[in-house]
Amino acid sequence: MLRPLAIASILLLTVLAAGCGGSDATKEDLRQDVLVARNGADAGLAQIVQAASVEDLLARMRIAASEVRGAATDVREARAPKELEDERDALAAKLLALSDEIVGTVETLEAFPEQAAQTSALNFEQWNAVQAALTKLRTQGVNVPPLGRHKPEPQRQ
Repeated sequence: MLRPLAIASILLLTVLAAGCGGSDATKEDLRQDVLVARNGADAGLAQIVQAASVEDLLARMRIAASEVRGAATDVREARAPKELEDERDALAAKLLALSDEIVGTVETLEAFPEQAAQTSALNFEQWNAVQAALTKLRTQGVNVPPLGRHKPEPQRQ
């Protein structure tokens, strides 16, 4: 009876060890995961500029915050080579901070609707931090483009 239990334990440890091999991740593995996350965050940010009203702006900003938060989670869970784990974690933290900054901006605009109606541009300090983290990854050989600068399309009349 003890022998089958020992064999089962060895098999279980072998399977667990094979599934935990995070150290064999490559820069390309990280690039692919970060690129998908970056594209999701960028799409969320891009749609903000299409807002047609204050209410629409706030709704779009909430969507962007959610997309950026999801990107932070995806980056944090991405497999990375050991030497790039700190950069991966820094990018995830900066994306999370950007999401929080967007949420804070929504809350401020909701508290001051008259100023929200006069808003013509938004700048997020954490956007710059995300850009810096992406730049650092690029210098380490993980070629992911920066977030885009988004502006509304001119209205034709």
